[in-house]
Amino acid sequence: MVEITRVNSEPPCEKKKRVILVVDSDAAHLYYTGILLQRLDYEIHTLKTAEDALEFMDVTLPALILTETTLRGVDGLELLKTVKRNPRTKSIPVIMYSLSWNPVVKETCLREGCAAFLQKPIDPDVLYAAIQQATEATPRRYIRLSTCLSLAVGDEAGAGDSMAGNCITALSENGVYINTPAPRAIGARLPLTIFLGKTKIKADGLVLYSFNLKEGPLHEPGMGIKFIHIKSEDQSLIRAFIKKELTRDLAQV
Repeated sequence: MVEITRVNSEPPCEKKKRVILVVDSDAAHLYYTGILLQRLDYEIHTLKTAEDALEFMDVTLPALILTETTLRGVDGLELLKTVKRNPRTKSIPVIMYSLSWNPVVKETCLREGCAAFLQKPIDPDVLYAAIQQATEATPRRYIRLSTCLSLAVGDEAGAGDSMAGNCITALSENGVYINTPAPRAIGARLPLTIFLGKTKIKADGLVLYSFNLKEGPLHEPGMGIKFIHIKSEDQSLIRAFIKKELTRDLAQV
């Protein structure tokens, strides 16, 4: 999910989910990619053939198409050409992906207008970055993970500051969104202690947006915080945690 970047930016959960059409004739890859994209907070429709994809788009236009180059029947390249030569669908970004890394195929796909050419298995960071570049005017740099983690706001030794009622509901390398009974004002600087299992991560944060009870996307008190100081090794721990959560219970294919 998203990097928190601006004081007046809207909370991510208020934003309507992008619809992505995933086309792959291999059931295992289709399942893996579909679940991964759902965990990246996209709305997913999965299909096995180009013919099904074109029929789907007669009814609904997705924000993006992710298609394997090799499909049963009409292949991914022909699907790309059909999409780009139809005035109704030509503006839809198409990302191609493949088990093989054939530079000729890649060059042909790029020449025909694909937004990116990726190789399976797709790393979550690479896939997210490609989708962001293809669909957003201001692409987000970091994945933001929906989660539920404990944290302490303020100095743990300080009176009145404790973990009671505080919960991280979204985590990225660059910041967090916290459900808390005591949201601070926009612009407040806060020390944070994040608990990733048995690991404690210390960071200093800046409150970018803040909601009281009955305000905000969930009508619950909370605040979005950007890290203004965090050790690089702790960012690496967060990155590894996010990737592990995104791919949990998914066999690498």
